[in-house]
Amino acid sequence: MTASLAVQYVIVGAIVATAAISVLRKYLPSVWGRALARIADGLESARMPSWVRRTGSRLRARIPASVGSGCATSGGCSSCGACATTDPVIPTRVLAEPKPLRRA
Repeated sequence: MTASLAVQYVIVGAIVATAAISVLRKYLPSVWGRALARIADGLESARMPSWVRRTGSRLRARIPASVGSGCATSGGCSSCGACATTDPVIPTRVLAEPKPLRRA
């Protein structure tokens, strides 16, 4: 493998990882928040240097507020209305009367 091919693989891997993280943050906010909390727990350990603990506390500040609330016990965002406890009002659409067929 040549050096240019290795660089190409690294660039493509970075693009794919960035896209995967973006999708994870958008569509699975509770999973993303739990992952950030777990990483922050490890970084804020007492045996870590102070600069690593500061990094962990900054990371903990970025955890979405929706983690751990809504959607019963799943920790969802409660913004989709899929797990509402009350009966949602389903909008109805009035259909127009069908037009009679033209006979030529």
